[in-house]
Amino acid sequence: LSSVEHTVFIEGLPFTSSEDQIRAFFTDLGCNDILQLRLPVWQDSGRLRGFGHVVFASQETRTRALSSEVNGKELGGRYITVKEANAPRAGTTIGAALGGRPVREQPQGCKTVFVRNLPYTATEEEILESFRVCGKILDGGVRIARNHSTGQSKGFCYVEYKNEEGALASVQKAAKPFGLQVQGRPVFVDYDEGTMKNSFRGGDGKLWAKEHGDGGG
Repeated sequence: LSSVEHTVFIEGLPFTSSEDQIRAFFTDLGCNDILQLRLPVWQDSGRLRGFGHVVFASQETRTRALSSEVNGKELGGRYITVKEANAPRAGTTIGAALGGRPVREQPQGCKTVFVRNLPYTATEEEILESFRVCGKILDGGVRIARNHSTGQSKGFCYVEYKNEEGALASVQKAAKPFGLQVQGRPVFVDYDEGTMKNSFRGGDGKLWAKEHGDGGG
């Protein structure tokens, strides 16, 4: 359902607007079957970056959104541009779901996955809840990358499973449309091959390496 045939790219959004206001903008103009809004925000302020993607249930609604009935209309003093969405880069999990090449083979012995496109407000518990359906996760196995000084999430994390099957299942599930979501947002999942640095700290400030050995997949 999240194929490019159902998706539009939007830009010119007021930085002070909210997701609800963007949703209302489209529904008020007759595009009321929105499946998903993907609206990047600035890490420091949490404000919208002014662009994003909207996924509709029907191609008819997408066509309407691209027409002058919606494209170029005003929101918060700015004129919203609606364009056709480009296909995501092949090789990413969401890219695979939208017709890219299949996800890559699992490295031997890899039990850890790298997760990005996380909502900045997502907690370890919410991520655990989403990923535990794929297999047993080690205690303390969810580690969100955070800013050292502010504690603010950087929008990515690592999830360490008890066995390789869990890592495989999570990557495969995320490759399907809306397969793995955190707070309703589809996330990118890939195998971690030891890129997680030994100095990586979790939200509690503890070094991952001290608790989890080298931490590599």
